[in-house]
Amino acid sequence: MTDLSFGLFSDLHANLPGLPERGFAGRSMEDLARGLSRFRDAGVRFAVSLGDNVQPAENAERQAEQLSGMIALWNGYGFPVSLVPGNHEFQQLSHAEFLSVCGTDRTYSSFVTGGIRFVLLDTNVNPDGSHYSADNFDWRFGIVDDTQVRWLEDLLREKIPTVVFTHNCLYWETGDPSDAFFRVQNWEQLVDLLSGSGCVRAVFQGHHHTFRADRRDGILFVNVPSPERAPAYTDECFPIVRIADGELFYNGVRGELL
Repeated sequence: MTDLSFGLFSDLHANLPGLPERGFAGRSMEDLARGLSRFRDAGVRFAVSLGDNVQPAENAERQAEQLSGMIALWNGYGFPVSLVPGNHEFQQLSHAEFLSVCGTDRTYSSFVTGGIRFVLLDTNVNPDGSHYSADNFDWRFGIVDDTQVRWLEDLLREKIPTVVFTHNCLYWETGDPSDAFFRVQNWEQLVDLLSGSGCVRAVFQGHHHTFRADRRDGILFVNVPSPERAPAYTDECFPIVRIADGELFYNGVRGELL
């Protein structure tokens, strides 16, 4: 019987001392430590960063140091933390440099724990199929590329309960035309694939910095808010998701009530 919990955070936009701050992001590292402590105390099985952890530094080397230091910090809390990259990870770092900092050879992945499959997608691909790298991108036009789509199709052939994590929104319908830029450009293809599989329960996404919950075709889509918008630390920016007996709870609230 599944009963597990995991932590989420998104869009820290932390910057090195002495550089211009974005919103309340000068407090991001303090908030992160507090949020990670919250996760540890709650006994989460793992946590996921939904990207945009960093702001530009003096140069790419310093940004690599900043991201590496952040990863070292969150690896010290007794549970694994997975990173879904955001567009800001590639403002100064090349794709190869990002992979080197993270100690991996790929920016998307999946794992199964407690009978649930968790999928991490990379939305930082240009429409021509090239990956974001060293500021070679327009954040408004990210896609999930064909290689990932084929990989995802293969994964979803095994019908087990699935949760998906992304940076750019897969589903985001506010009625404001400008909000379309916060979605992956091939969002309809992705949403159709997820809903057609019949096994995806929820998608957690970031990028817009605000909380929102939507439903489409039986899938719950939740935007995780950014602490950059909050004038003081709040647990809302470091939510804990619990899955128990087939039900999902977001910071203690039943999923269908969000």
